[in-house]
Amino acid sequence: MLALIIWISIGFLSGSVPWALLIGKTLVGKDIRSVGDGNPGSANLWMLGGWAPGVLSLILEVSKGLLPVCVAFSYFGQPSDFTPQWGLALVTLAPVVGHGWSPFLHFKGGKSLAVSWGSWIAITGGVAFPVALILLGAIHGLQKNHAITVTFCLIGFLAVFFPLEMQPYIALFWVGNMMI
Repeated sequence: MLALIIWISIGFLSGSVPWALLIGKTLVGKDIRSVGDGNPGSANLWMLGGWAPGVLSLILEVSKGLLPVCVAFSYFGQPSDFTPQWGLALVTLAPVVGHGWSPFLHFKGGKSLAVSWGSWIAITGGVAFPVALILLGAIHGLQKNHAITVTFCLIGFLAVFFPLEMQPYIALFWVGNMMI
């Protein structure tokens, strides 16, 4: 139980680092929350600062979900009596919650899109990377509403990955991810 609490805390703290905002202030000299939807995410940095800082922040924003979840899953291994399904779901969700309610931003954060992608990449062994590119590209090609695009991508993740793994923590993570 202590190991779960430690990994949930590490994931939350990793997710709470507002990389896009920090890069925006450092490299662009502006607060990225002044453009777009007002969130501290990579899309707003891309709009304000261009592709180079946007790509850098996207890599860091994805990594803050990917790295702690990968390391935690390496530590825990497959679900067992020691590591329950709900515990793995919380470990996977912790970076997403950290970004959405960052203590570094007075518990205000962003939509947690990139960090969610990082957690999905971690629990799928990297397969969520190309799957998301395909889903996001296809859905955004049909319509231009970003919220609809991301929602359908998350629905696609459950449809693709739950039947492949049949692990309850994937469904539990998906439910939490959709709620956020």
